[in-house]
Amino acid sequence: MKAQAAERILIVDDEPDIALILKLHLEDAGYRTVCAQDGDQALAILAEEEFDLVLLDFRMPRMGGVEVLQRIRESGSDVAVIMMTAHGSENLAVECMKSGALDYFPKPFTLDDMLPRVARALAYRRAVREKQRLEEEKADFVSMLSHDLKNPITAVVGSIDIVREGRLGPVNAEQAEYLQSAIDSCNEVVAMIDNLLDIHRFEAGRMQMNIRDHNPADIVKAVADKFARVAEHEQIKLSLDLGRELPLVAVDRTALTRVIANLLANAVKFTPEGGEIVLSCRRTRDCDAQRSVIPPYARIPGGFAAQRCLVRLSVRDTGNGIPSEELGNIFERFVQARGTSVRERGGAGLGLAYCKMAVEGMGGVIWAASEIGKGSEFIALLPCQGEAGAC
Repeated sequence: MKAQAAERILIVDDEPDIALILKLHLEDAGYRTVCAQDGDQALAILAEEEFDLVLLDFRMPRMGGVEVLQRIRESGSDVAVIMMTAHGSENLAVECMKSGALDYFPKPFTLDDMLPRVARALAYRRAVREKQRLEEEKADFVSMLSHDLKNPITAVVGSIDIVREGRLGPVNAEQAEYLQSAIDSCNEVVAMIDNLLDIHRFEAGRMQMNIRDHNPADIVKAVADKFARVAEHEQIKLSLDLGRELPLVAVDRTALTRVIANLLANAVKFTPEGGEIVLSCRRTRDCDAQRSVIPPYARIPGGFAAQRCLVRLSVRDTGNGIPSEELGNIFERFVQARGTSVRERGGAGLGLAYCKMAVEGMGGVIWAASEIGKGSEFIALLPCQGEAGAC
């Protein structure tokens, strides 16, 4: 059983004879080794050099193996660790695994037992590193592809808009309508790209939200105005239901705008001609009642249960509805419900995933309610600014 080239193992044992035996056997198997006599020396070596695996004795003077292991993990090192002990037990194995060890073997050891464990630990570390590398490449690829796609699409939209406005010659009403449809399709692609990029930022913990106090009515009306033409073109009635004297909400304006736009775009896709979409924004009158209908699959942020004031934002449509067994999955990436209408135009399944992450990032909660044949409603509850007033 020969090792892969350049794999290095640090042997940490206060018994020189055992360390030497391990060193000879491991080097005979093709590994490169370095020995440390105690925990302090091991940590000093690890701070200066990179290793693939540490064989770490459980019982050592001054600093035990578990403490050394904990310090290795606290340093951020991803080196694989196998514990060695002359006092093996299930409880000891559990303690070592909880502290970050991959495996352990008893002393005295046999080659038939020790070498396969070493090989498995190193193979696992290689697999983890390869996965991390692929994840980094995927993130870089998504960012690059999204950037390279958005630039030409923006240029396409600008060119089409010049033609639509008649700057290059007369355009009749029918031509203008087709050109506007082309612009709308390009904007859908841009929205999908933005959703994908921000989902990756949320998942990587790199999404920065600019939380400020805003009047939700202003945001809701601005988005509804943009979708009025789209709804009219699809022969769908879009109604706005705004409560009076809505309290301020602490949100990222851009994120909330995108959430509402995604919900409306989703409703337009699944609502047939002659149907209706209602965009509603009201202050709740009974916070406990609102919280009581939140389904189990919806993630409730910490401190949400103590909120004394909530704003209820919803988009209700008269589409075909969503099967109840699918409601818990539709906020996942690349997922769409099977119960689609004949007017459904496809999509990447990213809009609702973004909505979930954005709403939760602003301290709210979002879910869907639906009945087959009667449409769906997507509801988001957002805390009022400073929890002013009671529900």
